[in-house]
Amino acid sequence: MMKKYLFLVLILMVFTACSEEEKPERPEVKMEYRPLVTEDDNGKYMEWYPGHKQLKMTGRNNKNGERVGIWKYYSERGVELSITVYNNGLRDGHTVVKYPNGAVHYSGEYLNDEPIGVWKFYNEEGQLIDTKDYSNL
Repeated sequence: MMKKYLFLVLILMVFTACSEEEKPERPEVKMEYRPLVTEDDNGKYMEWYPGHKQLKMTGRNNKNGERVGIWKYYSERGVELSITVYNNGLRDGHTVVKYPNGAVHYSGEYLNDEPIGVWKFYNEEGQLIDTKDYSNL
């Protein structure tokens, strides 16, 4: 019986000693602030979804902060949803807008932010379903 008692006391001392050991300190995690929108000195604009795992929008701004050149918009899954050409803040050139599955939804051209020419509209399977001619409007 004395051996059992001694054994229990010994086990209790081992558990107590283990629980009182100093745990190693975890290294301090430094959180770096990363803005969701950045623009460099050359006007390159980038906007991210929260978490910075996926680019949301990219393009270029002129010195007045107006969109110029090709702008692209992406879904949270990385699918390119639209491409639009800008000139001094106005849509001016070809544009393509896509469904979330990547299929083209519609395409056409702008001139000074107004649609021109023949625009084509598609269903999600990529079949042409309609056209609209802006030439005569």
